[in-house]
Amino acid sequence: MKKLLTIFILILSIKGFSQDSYFLGKTNYCTPEKEDSRKKFDAAITGLNFPNYYGGITKVLFKAIEEDQKYCDAYFLAGYYLRLQNMHKEALVFYYAADSLAQNKAPIFKQNLAIGYMRFGKVNEAREKYEEMVKYFPDNPEGYYGIANTSVVLGDYDKGLQNLKLAENLYKNTGTVNNDVIYMYGMLHSLKEDYETALPYLDNVYSTYKKDENYLSLYALTMVKVGKSKNDEKLIKKARKTYDKIKNKPLVPEISKKLEQEFS
Repeated sequence: MKKLLTIFILILSIKGFSQDSYFLGKTNYCTPEKEDSRKKFDAAITGLNFPNYYGGITKVLFKAIEEDQKYCDAYFLAGYYLRLQNMHKEALVFYYAADSLAQNKAPIFKQNLAIGYMRFGKVNEAREKYEEMVKYFPDNPEGYYGIANTSVVLGDYDKGLQNLKLAENLYKNTGTVNNDVIYMYGMLHSLKEDYETALPYLDNVYSTYKKDENYLSLYALTMVKVGKSKNDEKLIKKARKTYDKIKNKPLVPEISKKLEQEFS
């Protein structure tokens, strides 16, 4: 289940990730030893608006790191630039260094490191980082959301739902609850085989995810299960229609196998 559901996790983690004032250059979690290092960092923040120069800007950050080896923000931003250039393995190294140097002061470092771990299927490592976020930043919803996210893979769905509820409450305080949270509720309940509870959540996000074949597969499975349990032919037909929209079967083998059993 771990490897096969990672695609769900990546989609949700990246959508769930919220940018903050850090990328406006207002925050540094480590104090640079040299003034020139901070100037390089500030220039790199500005450079985020110029993709054609990402390679050169990354080298500038490497120089800042070479000259100021405890400047965690330069490590993090170098990792961020590497990710933007699809150099994910390299980015992970710099995210790890940044998080280590920041000494539990930077939630955004932990979150990016966790997402990087998820990309390579290192779910336990990602869970650890999300749990650290909850420990050191209990008012930040992203740690709780991340734990819920990893529970899709680790299979502790009840723990995921508990943390998702905590995340939802914190998101509400900032007015930023979005469809990712609703989808996550539907996903966790469906994977738990609590299809009746899952269905309203998945119904609610149809307009957002209707072109996402992972969503459609989970939605079709949930509908057919509920339809058969209630002898609801209309819902069963809707499930079949949804299933027929999926062009690249199977995407997640466990879900596809269940669908094939229902529709064969």
